[in-house]
Amino acid sequence: MYLHTPRLLVRNFTASDLEAFLAYRNDSAVAKYQSWSVPYPREMGAALIAEMKDVHAPKQGEWLQLALELKETGALIGDMAFCIKDDDVRQAVIGFTIASAYWKKGFATEALSTLLDYLFEDIDMHRVTADCDTENVGSWKTLEKLGFRREAHFVESLLIGKEYTSEYHYGLLQREWRAKSR
Repeated sequence: MYLHTPRLLVRNFTASDLEAFLAYRNDSAVAKYQSWSVPYPREMGAALIAEMKDVHAPKQGEWLQLALELKETGALIGDMAFCIKDDDVRQAVIGFTIASAYWKKGFATEALSTLLDYLFEDIDMHRVTADCDTENVGSWKTLEKLGFRREAHFVESLLIGKEYTSEYHYGLLQREWRAKSR
């Protein structure tokens, strides 16, 4: 699977992505608001890449995780994922991770814009949702910049490590994306 942006190639993972993938997965600043803990094991990274490298189309109820490659250098700078909901083929959930060296450069917005075009225009999603830690300002600002509406604030709802964190939940409808894209 390939999607293009002006600066990024969104593609399947390859075995050669492992070292860069492990580097940002083991960055405590990146992992702070994620579901994995540091140290992130090499075996888990290799297994995820092996599982994702040959997935060429989304399957309902399964996450499809895609690599974000910087066109200029070929560097892996992060990943994003989506899952078509088990109970509704026209709704999806998205998530994204960017290596800290590439934060605040618009890469998440650029990658997610292309993913949203794919989800809403190519496979006709009705609704896309996302959630993030309330303290992850970069993530919720990115979602809001893309037109997502904050629909819920769950207080101490998610156990990460040994602490409960609070979450914002966001939603975006196909018609809202199309109106924003015009």
